[in-house]
Amino acid sequence: MIANITKGKKAVGALVYDFGPGRRDEHINPRIVAGNVTGTPLQVARAIDHTARRRPGITAPIWRASLSLPDEDGILPDAQWSTIATEFITAMGFDAAPWVAVRHGDDHIHLTVSRVDWTGQLLTDRWDYRRAREAADHLEEEHGLVRARDRFRAEGPQVRNAELEAAKRRGRGPDADRPPEREELRQLVREVRDASRGLGRAVFESGLADAGVQFRANEASTGRMNGYSFTVDGLVDGEGEQIWHAASKVAKDLRWAQLKAVIGDDPAAGPDAAATAEFVDRATEMLRQGRIERGAAQPGDHPALSSDPAARILAQWQAKAAGQEAPAEALPVPEPQPVVPAWTDRRRRPHGALATDAIPGEIKKARRQIATWQSEMETAQSTARTWDGLATGAVTGTRVRDLYQLAAKVEAAAPHIEAEVAARHDRVAADTAADAARKIWQEARHRKELGWLELRKLGTNRKAEEKKAETSREAIHAYVEQARQAMHRAADASQAAQEASGLPWAEREQTRLREEWPQLLADAQRGDQDEGRARRDAEQARVEDLARRIQGAAARADRLAQEAELRRTMPAEQAKAEGRARRDAARSKPPTSRRRKAAPRPPGEQPAHLRRQPPAAGGPGRTR
Repeated sequence: MIANITKGKKAVGALVYDFGPGRRDEHINPRIVAGNVTGTPLQVARAIDHTARRRPGITAPIWRASLSLPDEDGILPDAQWSTIATEFITAMGFDAAPWVAVRHGDDHIHLTVSRVDWTGQLLTDRWDYRRAREAADHLEEEHGLVRARDRFRAEGPQVRNAELEAAKRRGRGPDADRPPEREELRQLVREVRDASRGLGRAVFESGLADAGVQFRANEASTGRMNGYSFTVDGLVDGEGEQIWHAASKVAKDLRWAQLKAVIGDDPAAGPDAAATAEFVDRATEMLRQGRIERGAAQPGDHPALSSDPAARILAQWQAKAAGQEAPAEALPVPEPQPVVPAWTDRRRRPHGALATDAIPGEIKKARRQIATWQSEMETAQSTARTWDGLATGAVTGTRVRDLYQLAAKVEAAAPHIEAEVAARHDRVAADTAADAARKIWQEARHRKELGWLELRKLGTNRKAEEKKAETSREAIHAYVEQARQAMHRAADASQAAQEASGLPWAEREQTRLREEWPQLLADAQRGDQDEGRARRDAEQARVEDLARRIQGAAARADRLAQEAELRRTMPAEQAKAEGRARRDAARSKPPTSRRRKAAPRPPGEQPAHLRRQPPAAGGPGRTR
């Protein structure tokens, strides 16, 4: 598994790329397989960016990693990729921050993480490349994947580009009968090394000369061996100068540290020389690691009794090699026991006054309280993350949901509302037509009362006016009936709209939603986000308070444990004296739960519940 890490400013661009077509249209079926942020890809990206913006001073708050597998591992299911992504994020220490894993191919996933966690704390990315490699190695072992270290481990620096072209000019290379010189050196030196196993440098160097390999031993001025350099005949540059390759450039396992372990440094020197080398190496290692305890030796002391371990080991071996008996080391003088502060000392308050048998119970009590608070803190952190999703708009709040539910109710009643509006329009039209017919009827009645000369001047007669009045009267009755029927239809449609929507004024709500929908939606979203921020801040404050409590309880448990260890290791006499002092102090303290006795009553006085005033004269308590 290969982990490729990049860093950026915003998660929106990263997720747009993940869910886009790709550079060569290679993205197929992009989908979220893991993460702790819900919503659409754009909502998830905005939520991650919102958390990252809480630390504006960070130039690259978005941490990106792609986990890819070789073809040998096959195609893993989404569920296994989800487990791998979650375990990888946990191993990197980013599980407390918003993150998401996207898969748009068969062999890899993309992780997008905010380096700012839910509480606003910045997560470190120090040594993230090394930690990612270690996490990937662990996942390879746990899920049975091909190890990247084995797959990409080269036996030595490869021959490429300019060196390969130069080898071709010298008649070597893939198309010739002989390989490039460095590959031939690798093969020859390894064969000589294996043949010289355990026989020492002299045999190894003789074998190199027999195999036609020229070598140079790189020794320091102090005589310390650092390794070899190798070459063969014909390995020259353009000017005819011999080209030498260091052993580490030929193969990694030919470095002196590995080569020495195979051939041995110089085994022919005998067992005494080997013992000398062993003691010297031990002394040198102690000096190098800084583990020696330097002390001032008294004049005349034997070196074998020195407080310097390196000098003592060398002196003991020299005495043994010379046939002398090294002086025995003096028996250690027991150090005086330290004086433990008394339990009344300020440094041991307040736990020094506790009985020894009560300390384990107090420690258990503190740890139980810590466990309870940790559970509450985890719950508060989960709740804070939920409210943070509401505050960032990644999660829909109750106000927005209620608004959409209201719109759905109005939409269900829309046909009935339209029928009601149409019925009202029909009623208005019928009323208008009835009013016009009434005017005609009134005019015809008035003309009937005129004389025939006036009617003739108006171009009509009595019979025509009577017929017009009758026609108008019938029209009035017809229009009134139409208006009445329209009114009934409107009432029935209104009742149906109320039953379909459950709203008493469905038409009014429909008009309000049509006219004010953008503003209503914005107000609902703002209200949900304000509530989310307030609730999130309250939960985060609770998390901080619980963290302080846990820290205090843990410190108290540590002090109690230190007190118990102190009493276990203190001198016996002091332990007995402190036990007596604590018992005496406990006896001298008065009990705090003693009830306060009531003052004695004067002789002859009745209790309070019996001291009642006699009823007044003529009152309700008086009987005849």
